[in-house]
Amino acid sequence: MSNFILIGVCFLAGFLLRKTHVLPKGSHQGINVWIIYVALPAATLKYLPGIVWSGDLIIPLITPLICWFGAWILAELVSKRFHFDRKTKAAFWIVCGLGNTSFVGFPLISAYYGEKYLSIAAVTDQMSFFVLAVFASIVAMRASGTAKADFKTISLKLLKFPPFLVIIIALVLPHFVSFDSITPLATTLAATLSPLALFSVGLQFELGKMRDVIKPILAASVYKLILSPLIILGLAFAFKTGVMETKISVFEASMGTMISAGILNDQFGLNPRLSNLIVFMTILLSFITSGIWYLMLERII
Repeated sequence: MSNFILIGVCFLAGFLLRKTHVLPKGSHQGINVWIIYVALPAATLKYLPGIVWSGDLIIPLITPLICWFGAWILAELVSKRFHFDRKTKAAFWIVCGLGNTSFVGFPLISAYYGEKYLSIAAVTDQMSFFVLAVFASIVAMRASGTAKADFKTISLKLLKFPPFLVIIIALVLPHFVSFDSITPLATTLAATLSPLALFSVGLQFELGKMRDVIKPILAASVYKLILSPLIILGLAFAFKTGVMETKISVFEASMGTMISAGILNDQFGLNPRLSNLIVFMTILLSFITSGIWYLMLERII
């Protein structure tokens, strides 16, 4: 219960501070820098080295890839019906294909299942980041026509991005040295991830007028919150994945859109308005639908 209270307080505090203009517009950007460059890498260092790799982790690992591929199919199907131009089609694909596996996923998993299962969620989250950094970046670059999308450009982008380097460190170095000495520091820094992430979401939350884009938002919401987790649940049953690996994978697949996906679309001029509305609506709805998924999973698994 305390985790749910924390979720509500952090989100509401950010929303109210923005509405009352206590904090200037754009204040979330500084918070996001801390989250991406400090808190998220710290969570990686805390959880990833302790993962015991097994066949049961295949589904948590490939969940973001399956969701990304499904979003491509959805974008192809709806682009003509909704009269999307090239940029809007790419924007729709990106925001539908990337789930909020850390900013919202981590605190909700902690609330429903307990912090010890974040090690499974970390596997899904690292792959989500990889999809963002590589596949989504390529799609954005090509759709915008303003930047190169060749192998060299993408490789340099990854190698200069600290969170990606931390993934490599967390996967390789534990085989040679102990991380016990830095675990307390990583734990302290990682503890800032969930409250600050939700506070940042609250600072950015703004619905605006949606009448002209309600159908694309509805399509994105149905895919993100219902179809994606159903697909992952089916795969988990087919592969006979472990109980908690299945639950965490489905739960992560049911999250709203990754905030960074909206930021990426904004940077490349890919219909930022539609992107942000999908981000905020799917995140908001996911607080409700995640509870429904929890109850369903407890009954069927």
